[in-house]
Amino acid sequence: MSIQSTVQNFHPSGKFLMFIGMFLLGLALASIAQVIIILPFSDMKSINDLAKLEDFSNPNIIKAMKIAQAVSAILMFIIPSLVFAFLSSEKKISALKMNKGFHPMIGLAAIALVFVAMPVINWTGELNSHLALPDFMSGVEKWMKNSEDSLKKLTDAFLQMNGIGDLIVNVIVIALLAAVGEELLFRGTIQTIFIEWMKNKHVAIIVTSILFSALHAQFYGFLPRMLLGVVLGYLYLWSGSLWLSMLFHFLNNGIAVLFSYLIGKGKIDESAETIGAGSSPIYLVIASMLIGAGIMFYIYKNRKAAED
Repeated sequence: MSIQSTVQNFHPSGKFLMFIGMFLLGLALASIAQVIIILPFSDMKSINDLAKLEDFSNPNIIKAMKIAQAVSAILMFIIPSLVFAFLSSEKKISALKMNKGFHPMIGLAAIALVFVAMPVINWTGELNSHLALPDFMSGVEKWMKNSEDSLKKLTDAFLQMNGIGDLIVNVIVIALLAAVGEELLFRGTIQTIFIEWMKNKHVAIIVTSILFSALHAQFYGFLPRMLLGVVLGYLYLWSGSLWLSMLFHFLNNGIAVLFSYLIGKGKIDESAETIGAGSSPIYLVIASMLIGAGIMFYIYKNRKAAED
């Protein structure tokens, strides 16, 4: 009996635990790799100099962190997903639905959805930012806010771009590798396991989206990222191609990187990045919801064409 046949006979819960083990191994290797990559750039003289690892004003530290993030995406997301597909299915790469593309009109609809969904995604983020935990969890809330502040500082440092070279690096690290890695992990692997396990595609998509958002460890961005995960889940389900969710994910992240670059260069106003949030007219959010729902319905109705 082949290893594929053995793993195929596992209960979905067993497959999930097996994959989580592979992910944790990748996480451990990524953590070691991050230390090896960043330390030479940190000017640390002793263990007491750990603060230098968070010196985001040091361009060498930021460069090292970008390399470390790229390596982490490969070790944590891409390799475990591909190895799991190889071990759990005789179809291998086709098990991830990467063996076929999607109908051009479905692709155009998904591209339009990236832009149409911006106001409602930003509005959800604005709503999320005002959520507060009960008083007895004030310690947890303080920890989450401190974590968010630290992550924001790192993100802002990543998005400081002096030229086209920095823009290209960020598009590769923040948009391309994240899209490929996270879609392989969440939609290609975890969502597929959950559909088999839960026998309900919609519940599987929602649970996967919750995990997708939780893994980013950003409480105040939880709702918009979960909504994004739901959209990605249905794009994958209805198109039958992981490439479509990768395309949407890549454009979503890539546009954010591009906007940051253009804002930094004074080419566009900062308000372009937060349309739908703050003082933006509510009709923009309503229109975003309605048109976005219409595009999703179009993709759903034409899912057969996408499989031809």
